[in-house]
Amino acid sequence: MKVSLELQPCLKNRSGIGIYTYEISRNLQKFKDLTLCGDIFNFINRNDIYKDIEGLNFNNKIFTLFPYGVYRRIWHYIPIKYNWLFNDKSDIYHFFNFIVPPRIKGKVITTIHDMTYELYPETMHKNNLKRIKDDIEYSVNRADKIITVSESSKRDIMKFLNVDESKIEVVYNGVEYDRFNKSYIEVEKSKVREKYNLPKNYILYMGTLEPRKNIESIIEAFSLFKKENSFINENMKLVIAGKKGWLFESIFNLVHKLNLKDEVIFTDYVDEADKPLIYNMASLFLFPSLYEGFGIPVLEAMASSVPVITSNVSSLPEVSGDAAILAAPKDVKAIAKYMNEILSNEELKNDLVKKGHAQAKKFTWEASAEKTYNIYKELMQ
Repeated sequence: MKVSLELQPCLKNRSGIGIYTYEISRNLQKFKDLTLCGDIFNFINRNDIYKDIEGLNFNNKIFTLFPYGVYRRIWHYIPIKYNWLFNDKSDIYHFFNFIVPPRIKGKVITTIHDMTYELYPETMHKNNLKRIKDDIEYSVNRADKIITVSESSKRDIMKFLNVDESKIEVVYNGVEYDRFNKSYIEVEKSKVREKYNLPKNYILYMGTLEPRKNIESIIEAFSLFKKENSFINENMKLVIAGKKGWLFESIFNLVHKLNLKDEVIFTDYVDEADKPLIYNMASLFLFPSLYEGFGIPVLEAMASSVPVITSNVSSLPEVSGDAAILAAPKDVKAIAKYMNEILSNEELKNDLVKKGHAQAKKFTWEASAEKTYNIYKELMQ
């Protein structure tokens, strides 16, 4: 069985979808009856592209005549066959990032991670909304099977795209538990602290700086937290770790408005190799996102022995189980209260850490890849 995998999301500064793409692709390699091909656009001829896909030891095909962005803009007007671009004849084509190109010969699977554009359109670029909506509706009709990453997202897809339940399969994301569940010596910690200007004691957010992540509520809750029991909390800082998305300016403006410029540290993009240590040194992890298809950072924090406060909406209760404190994402008073409770109650903190390890172990990339492989087999029957 020959399967072509869209590897574009793997390239440079991976987000959650990039991690998903890489880990599913990497773990599919253990199935010996699969012949895997990776499809990549590389118009600017980046020499380090192979570093991005290191570990994906199969037949990777690279198209260099024009970039993916141009292809996506023209494909409805000049419907170039996808198979022609990569000189490829596969049984199955799996697109990991929502969108299916036109005119593909073979079975088609698309992974739709969430329905942000329907539920929170205000958190997305207005110029992109119609194109995204049209492309996803087209992709759903073109796909033979849809994979999504949570039961919550499955319900949203059925509701907004009017897709029959039988066409959708839930394949949970995973976490590399052993990579995050580590102990570190002080020399390693000092090196990463210096690289990202990290304080000794900090509360952590890890993810892109964009409206959907609700970072302004994190900052407001942290401000309240600092005012309450200020003597106890005076040495605790807030670290916002992640690359800038869009509409991030209001986040920096709020920090200045609340006089927190000496209390909040922005790291910008964090190298994948440094993530486990940054989690490990944190006292608490905050992830009160407005909406998530899954929420991989929650499991990464749990695997790193860090207690978690996250949202009580979308997929986050499903992913966190009973191993996190849940709060309404805009209830900054409740979030601040829970921050104080966890950091002042060692028994509660240890209980959350213990439950977090058990919860994180439930989600493995090996299991995710195996379920994906079984979907491939069923599709070819």
